[in-house]
Amino acid sequence: MKKSKDTKVLIDSLIPLGMIFGCAIGVVFGIFFLDFLLLTIVIGAGIGYLFGVIAYVMFSKKEKS
Repeated sequence: MKKSKDTKVLIDSLIPLGMIFGCAIGVVFGIFFLDFLLLTIVIGAGIGYLFGVIAYVMFSKKEKS
């Protein structure tokens, strides 16, 4: 039962983790392109959100099977 609960917590954390890593990547790109710092952070969070949703869908389908 504990393994199932830990897996559920990981699956539920994929979207926020994707956004955090996306923001971090956006900050790194923003260091090089100072004029577009806010834009790179927002785009990084959006891309991280997209990857988080894709990973969430893939892992939740695998969990149900």
